[in-house]
This record gives sequence, structure tokens and C-alpha cells, in this order.
Amino acid sequence: MRKFLTPIFVTAATLLAPQAYAQGIKINTCPGGNFSALCLGASDLGKVITNGINFLFVVAAMLALVFLVLGGVKWLTSQGEKEGVNKARETIVAAIVGLVIIFLSYLIVNFVLNLFAGVSLFNLTLPTLTR
Repeated sequence: MRKFLTPIFVTAATLLAPQAYAQGIKINTCPGGNFSALCLGASDLGKVITNGINFLFVVAAMLALVFLVLGGVKWLTSQGEKEGVNKARETIVAAIVGLVIIFLSYLIVNFVLNLFAGVSLFNLTLPTLTR
């Protein structure tokens, strides 16, 4: 009998419990001051793409600089061994080539955007559909 009444009491208690309603208070979730750029509307997809592309370029440049420092540390710790110095030199050359490629690709992307769309990576706006 207890197995039969327990689900009935739980169901009745759930259905008869008073319901709580949220008040109609609107909270401003948009921060102010220096963080106002975090407030994005439906038409701010261009800002998100711009910030993402710029972030990727910065991360790539930082990685290249880390490899440059790593090559320098390898050179210092090679103790004059020819094989260690050659590996360190290859790492440094690869890091410098990577930095050149990153900066040239950034310039090419900006040039192409200015040429075809008339915008740069700093103020990218996407077209919208309007009536």
C-alpha cells in the first residue's frame, strides 16, 4: 500500500505547491565604461569577426616570438656544438620567416578588404537585409 500512496502524495504535493513568478524587473546586462564594446546587437557580427581575426593574428605573432626566444635559448644551451647551433639557427630562421608571413598576410588582408569592400579589419561591417 505504501508503494502505491507515495507517488500520489509526491504528485499532489508538487501540483499543490504555490508557484513563484519572477518580477518584471529588467536588468541591464550591458557593462559600461571601457567594457561597452562587449554589448553586441544583431548587427554587430562584423565586430565579432574583426576581433576574432585580429586575435588570431596576435596569437600567431606571439607564438612566432616564443619560437624566436626558444631558438635563442637553444643556441645558448648548445655549448658550441655544431649540431645544436644548427638546430637553434633553423628555429630562429623559421620564427623570423613566420613573423614575416604573419605581417604580410595581415597587410594583404587589409589591402584586399580596402580594395574590394572599402573597409579595413578595424571597422568591418557586414551587409544587412532591409526592406
